[in-house]
Amino acid sequence: MKEELLTLISQIEDAEQRQARLYERLGSSWGRYRATGEYSFLVETAFYLNQLYGGYERVFQSIAELFGNSIDRAGWHKSLLEKMRVAIKGLRPAVLGDESFRCLNDLRAFRHFFRHAYDVDLEPERVELVLKKALRFKELWANERRVFLEFLEDMTAAADGEMGT
Repeated sequence: MKEELLTLISQIEDAEQRQARLYERLGSSWGRYRATGEYSFLVETAFYLNQLYGGYERVFQSIAELFGNSIDRAGWHKSLLEKMRVAIKGLRPAVLGDESFRCLNDLRAFRHFFRHAYDVDLEPERVELVLKKALRFKELWANERRVFLEFLEDMTAAADGEMGT
């Protein structure tokens, strides 16, 4: 179990570095859109919002796998988020708070729209709203990630104790 915990800690830390780069690109593309009104920068912004959600989703999938949280196959994207919002007594704390869940759920819905829309123009107001949710989640996640990593580190220390090290 210790190896799996350390792997998850590393995955979360690595994902955070990747997400930070995506947030930089997101800010840059949104800034260029705001300065020029050029549609291609709006599409680029939407692309980075899509990428951000995918990065978070991969982290939550790893958490769910380690803790044996089964995910409903129908609507699994939302089911995964719902599992992360719930503390599982005796197993793990909640990974996401209610506000974080709402922010990510909006980002999830936008990603679904972005990936499946055909011949539909993006609305700047909608992109901006989702961008604000992504930025708010970034603030919330900083603390939630820290708390969850502390939990994992405590579990790792406990695993050391069980192994006699």
